[in-house]
Amino acid sequence: MEIEVSSTFELEKAVCNHGFFMMAPNRWIPSTKTLVRPLRLPDNNKSVTVSISQSCPTFISVSILDNPLIISTSPILDQVKRMLRLSEKEEEAVKEFHRLHADAANKGFGRLFRNPSLFEDIVKTCLLCACRFKDSLEMAERLCRLNPKRKRGRRKEGDLNFPTAHQVSKMDRSKMKKILGYRCDVVLDLAKDVTSGKINLDHLEHRYSNGDDLYQHLRKIKGIGDFVSSNILMCLGFYHRLPVDSETIRHIKQVTFELVEYYESKVGKLGLLEKADYKSVAGSFLNKRTSNSIQI
Repeated sequence: MEIEVSSTFELEKAVCNHGFFMMAPNRWIPSTKTLVRPLRLPDNNKSVTVSISQSCPTFISVSILDNPLIISTSPILDQVKRMLRLSEKEEEAVKEFHRLHADAANKGFGRLFRNPSLFEDIVKTCLLCACRFKDSLEMAERLCRLNPKRKRGRRKEGDLNFPTAHQVSKMDRSKMKKILGYRCDVVLDLAKDVTSGKINLDHLEHRYSNGDDLYQHLRKIKGIGDFVSSNILMCLGFYHRLPVDSETIRHIKQVTFELVEYYESKVGKLGLLEKADYKSVAGSFLNKRTSNSIQI
């Protein structure tokens, strides 16, 4: 399967610009500049593992690595387009941003990576709160492994997908508490409200044209504060509020560097990092490593 993209689109820059791409079940392969992860089929109970690469400057190639006999590929392609922001609306937003910010245009920066679903965006944003990035990565991976489907005693990679709201709502609270800590109640309540219909994620994603109205709606969700709400606004294309956390404050203090450039000056290109090195992409870790290297 192929998706046509603009001549200025670069897969690596569209993926490796936000902590989400490092969080399970996303897997970036530096050697081939390929994104691999499971995506859900229409019934939400089954997943297939897909490989996403840039076959040429104007096309994205999407390959199904397991269970290739699928009646319709549209749901798979829709999820890929959401992750990479491949729509006419997003393309126009990128062009407008590049007209205003020549440096961003020169560097190909403009699309912030997100997940296949808004539920995954919200939960992963919650996982980023008040902890080390290393812990966020571990929580995401454990969530993907909580309720795996087994076939003949073996677990397929496609089974290790990020859980849906319905799956999370049925998870054991005590197990969730061990994995998520204080976030457990927020995530479980969110999942139950989405499953019952109290929270309509499709409405949140597609029915708001005013970011401030959407922000106020998000703030009414139990346990969702300013940082999570602002980050979700960013995921949905509203950029007028900053999701401020400790990394943002550190960035403001170091205004001579763009945040991605700062990281890459310390650990190398994000797209070339191996999975084991993801935990090092945090200001606190880099500062500690620098201080430990100082000789008195």
